[in-house]
Amino acid sequence: MTYGFLYLTIFLLGFTLALVGGLARRVLHPSELCGKVIAPSHEHWAGLHTPTADVVVSFLTLFGLTTFFIRGFTSLATRWELILGAAAGAAGAVILRLWFRAVCDPSRRSLPDSAEAVVVRDIPARGYGQIEVALGRSRIKLAARSTSDGTIAAGTLVRVLDQRESVVVVSPR
Repeated sequence: MTYGFLYLTIFLLGFTLALVGGLARRVLHPSELCGKVIAPSHEHWAGLHTPTADVVVSFLTLFGLTTFFIRGFTSLATRWELILGAAAGAAGAVILRLWFRAVCDPSRRSLPDSAEAVVVRDIPARGYGQIEVALGRSRIKLAARSTSDGTIAAGTLVRVLDQRESVVVVSPR
């Protein structure tokens, strides 16, 4: 087996895992990574990072692609192919991680005053539920608490009164 074939195999493995694992979908629709979380902010924002599998897959894909092209178009020593491939893979993994974190940053997701939303998970009297609200071109889901004493059922229209990171306080409309 030649090094070129090995590099191509690594690239195809990473690329296939990216497609099967949904990395391609998350890159095209990164707000979905943030919208799946419904726990209160103190329980999830500090720990919300790019999934480890995405970092590994992006590293494998870029490492394989870079080393394959370096092998095909240059006459560098194998050691330099590996070094440059590893550097490209690491850079791609870091860029992906930083981009996903920036997309999910709650300070960039502030809602307009009195925004209207739809409850997608019941909001109990003294607990957390989940709302979905339009923000720009995307719809995001946020953890929500209510000002009312009763449960707000899914499907109810609510008005956002306050926002603290990704947890919003709502009242029925």
